[in-house]
Amino acid sequence: MLNFFKENIKLLNKKSPEACYLLKNTSPDKRYQILTSKCGIPTLSIIYNDGKSRFLHSKYDPKQEALQFISACHIKQKTNFIVSGLGLGYHLHELIRKTSSQVRIIVIEKNPSLAKLAFTHNDFSSVINHPGVTFHIGINPDKLEAILQKDSINLAIYGYIPIKFKPLIEFEKDYYTKVNNEIIQIYQKFRIDINTQAAFSKKFYKNIFDNGQSIINSPGIKTLKNKFKGCPAIVVSAGPSLDKNISLIKSARSNIIVISVGTALKPLLKNNIKPDFVVAVDPNEDTVHSFNIEAIPNDLYLIYDPCIPSSITSLFKDKSIAVDSKVSLAKWLSEHNEKKGSLGNVFSVAHSAFYTSRFFGCDPIILVGQDLSFDGHRMHCTGSFYNQASQDKINSDQTLDVLEYNKYKNLSPAITQALNIFDKYSNTTRAMETYKLQFKSEFNGCPRILNATEGGVNIPGAENISLREALHSYCQIKSKNKTSNSIYRRELLNEKKELYHSVTKQKRIFNRLTSELNDIENKFIINDKFSTHGEEFVLTMEGLYRGLLNDITTLDLMQGYDYLGFIEWNQRNRKILEAEEEILKNNILQLKIIRDRDFLSVLIKTSKYLSRGFECWLKLLN
Repeated sequence: MLNFFKENIKLLNKKSPEACYLLKNTSPDKRYQILTSKCGIPTLSIIYNDGKSRFLHSKYDPKQEALQFISACHIKQKTNFIVSGLGLGYHLHELIRKTSSQVRIIVIEKNPSLAKLAFTHNDFSSVINHPGVTFHIGINPDKLEAILQKDSINLAIYGYIPIKFKPLIEFEKDYYTKVNNEIIQIYQKFRIDINTQAAFSKKFYKNIFDNGQSIINSPGIKTLKNKFKGCPAIVVSAGPSLDKNISLIKSARSNIIVISVGTALKPLLKNNIKPDFVVAVDPNEDTVHSFNIEAIPNDLYLIYDPCIPSSITSLFKDKSIAVDSKVSLAKWLSEHNEKKGSLGNVFSVAHSAFYTSRFFGCDPIILVGQDLSFDGHRMHCTGSFYNQASQDKINSDQTLDVLEYNKYKNLSPAITQALNIFDKYSNTTRAMETYKLQFKSEFNGCPRILNATEGGVNIPGAENISLREALHSYCQIKSKNKTSNSIYRRELLNEKKELYHSVTKQKRIFNRLTSELNDIENKFIINDKFSTHGEEFVLTMEGLYRGLLNDITTLDLMQGYDYLGFIEWNQRNRKILEAEEEILKNNILQLKIIRDRDFLSVLIKTSKYLSRGFECWLKLLN
């Protein structure tokens, strides 16, 4: 048999030095045997635990078998592929033969020694040279999210087709089942994230610009790292089960830290329970209604993401604590002013409240109102803004039950089922199911997590317990770390001068870019010169794109503002790349003109808006 390892490994070293090093230093696994198939090419068998040998590839013609396998997978040209199980790679070669060079192919193989056999007995040059192929060998499934993160936008927009090499999937069932489950959840997270950014990116930027003074003046949550170490914390969400036990929180109030999500603030105050902290992360104006109270209680502190409406931060003034945001504009401000401290991978305000308790060093952390499911047709507790909004609409024709059912019915396409704490199925949504699994992944390595919700779905990793029992067992002793003067009072340093220069510099960049974009618009769009100067327009735009790629900071700020506009450009560009080999050059030019003409409008509006926003920051820094 021919040995391709030396040539393959040389190519692989350029693409993935880590995978190359792994294969070079992998010992043979005696369970795998290379044999010659009837058609003369290598095939593979494996010795199972029962001592019997079984073929992973056809003993007659592995290539023909791979052809039939890939043909049955309903391959589409315009998508991504996640290959689970490499074997000797015949199906991977066939997949590449049937798709274009534009597709993304992510290969996952558990056993390095099997991958080494594949690279030894098969020519992988066309696979390794494919720009969209990456190998992930011997990885921990828990690390998949970090691995797939760079493909998050691509996967979220275009989806993926799983290619599962069945013989290996069955042999390593536990491993590949976990891989598959992780990928499904990661994909759902990516979808939620991109949909959120596409829907709210402009709102994020407006709120961050409006919150500029508050962000600059607020202390960061980093100043409270482990400030309440060992102190019990109750994290209050506004699920319907909160009605059952909210009044019990008062019995141990002096011995615990109470951290509330915004929607649970009114119900708590109505029951004469003042939380220590209230958390807000949502950009929607609806969030403001949760804070529509007579007065902010003394010593109630707001922990906030810079994306929230400024009407909320203005209520708290010197009692607000900022966290770092993943939105590009907020990241820019923290890098040029002060990093506030990160809570981690935030998916909802409930996650933020839990992460806050963990950041504080609290132990145990007690969850209440964390249903993550419906109670009948209801999602929120009595007294919350959402429940109150329904009550305000009650009339002779519409009872509260009818109103709640109508809201529930609108969510029906996203509704699924999950086991609740009583081992019965209850209705939830796909998004809330993702939130549950995010909690599960974050519970690892945490102090004791007690789910005292007394309803809702079962959250793996949390101990189900009644709130009465949790308070009796863990919250009777006054904690020495629960002190009223633990909040860091920030004194502004002489840092505004440096921030002023950074804002000035970035504003000048946007001014120059706006001028350049206006010149292009005047030359080609207003005078409508596409019929005679279409190619020149496309070349001019390509030059502009190259310039933006050389200034990643500015490009990142612009993409973060009009996220949807950039996604649409990406989609059009991908279609052009896929079509270049199939249609006439003339038609490609027309597609590029349409792509760039529409995107020019996006860039002009974005650059002008950001220039105005940075101008506002200059005024408040003067």
